[in-house]
Amino acid sequence: MTRSAPPHHVALVALLAASQAFFGLPLVGGAPQRALAQAPQPRVWLGPMTADDVPGARLLSQKFDEATRDQLRRSQKVQTTDQKESGPVKAGESDERVERAERLRVAGKEAYAANDLQKALDQLRGALDLYEEGLASVNKLEAIAETLGFLGATTLALGFDADAEDYFRRVVALLPEAEPLDEFSEDAKAMFGKERKKLLKKKKGSLVISTEPEGAEVRVDGIERGKAPVTVKDLVRGDHYVQASDATAGLAAQRTRVKGGKPRKVNLTLSMQVGPEPAQKADPTLVTQLTEQARKMDINEAFREKAEAIASQTRADCVVVGFVTPQGNDFALTAFVYSVAAKQTARLDELRFRANLSAVTSKASGFAGDVETACTAFPFDKVVAGPLVLAAAPVAPPPTEHPDLAKHDPLVAVPPPDEPFETFKPTSLEDPNEQGPGDDDDSSTVTWVLLTVAGAALVGGAVVGGYYLLQDEPKSGYDATVVW
Repeated sequence: MTRSAPPHHVALVALLAASQAFFGLPLVGGAPQRALAQAPQPRVWLGPMTADDVPGARLLSQKFDEATRDQLRRSQKVQTTDQKESGPVKAGESDERVERAERLRVAGKEAYAANDLQKALDQLRGALDLYEEGLASVNKLEAIAETLGFLGATTLALGFDADAEDYFRRVVALLPEAEPLDEFSEDAKAMFGKERKKLLKKKKGSLVISTEPEGAEVRVDGIERGKAPVTVKDLVRGDHYVQASDATAGLAAQRTRVKGGKPRKVNLTLSMQVGPEPAQKADPTLVTQLTEQARKMDINEAFREKAEAIASQTRADCVVVGFVTPQGNDFALTAFVYSVAAKQTARLDELRFRANLSAVTSKASGFAGDVETACTAFPFDKVVAGPLVLAAAPVAPPPTEHPDLAKHDPLVAVPPPDEPFETFKPTSLEDPNEQGPGDDDDSSTVTWVLLTVAGAALVGGAVVGGYYLLQDEPKSGYDATVVW
């Protein structure tokens, strides 16, 4: 006698089968895929933990450096840039990035169904990033459309309406005839329908696609469009995916944006290597300069440019630089972390420890945890810009509550002394540099609100300052002391 499957297993199989029939996607197993479905880890470049040239300090800083790196290499939250990466992907071979994206997409859908929205968001955004990174190797772009759709439903449920609208418009741009999925909430279905109706009314655009070498087969949003050079007309405004392939020249792909009116030109250079360029080592001169600026607490635009350069060379998401100084009979580590996504620098809590290996190991473990936290959720409460320390963004009371302060600068509002700052909550989760399908400009419809209000410090009972939280460094002319 054959034992029948439990009812919930039958339902799961039916759901996966329906997904395959609707989207043409491969069936993906349950538990094994969930176990492997981990969102991409931020890559951390950790500069050498240098020390002042005093007895014992150099050896102690080296031990601290080794212990920290060892902790980070074993981390489940971040990946260090000195860890081995997967090699280049040859055209036509299995692409690990796309395979990971498939697992994350399925896991994200399951998390959404379980109402674990933050987990769903992390996994679905990880899937989208990997799909787009390995775009040349993606065969079924319906997988990307489905990922975008669930991202819309998830962000709407989390209260990020602008993000949800953007994701739904991207689905419509890829699949103009698409309908919202049954798994979506009624609110998500209504928003999808509204955005689809508005977008389809707008003037369509076109792409003029060429390839090097010429004659490659071109697909736009998964649909074959002939051999390059080719013009593709009547495309819905928004983001589209262009792929090209040739049996001998290889593959190429690009995400591009179509606007109404003048055609957008796209040129793709085919290659047999479709994986990312291997990471380089950081330029030693840049490392020395960055560390020296950190020692001088000179956190300015030049610091950010050097950190960006190191991140570009090492393909890092976070750049961490620190130094050890003597503090009486003890030592202290001062460290800064630069976030590539946030375009900001933050100072980590100072660590003090005694000059013995046991203390070094213990503090290194704590420092590694601080780095993990900073690089997975950038610490806006300790952003540094020039000589200013910028506090966490509060929900400020009306400026009229402090007329004297507001009279001098209407952007500054100080909360009452006993009123704590509320936790910073961004209005969006999208990359500010990512293009969105707006009407006629290239700026993303999703932006971080980074112009915020900072707190005031009491020194001897007197308010001594308020600071602005800006995306870029403040202009010169400030004279303030950094106090932690």
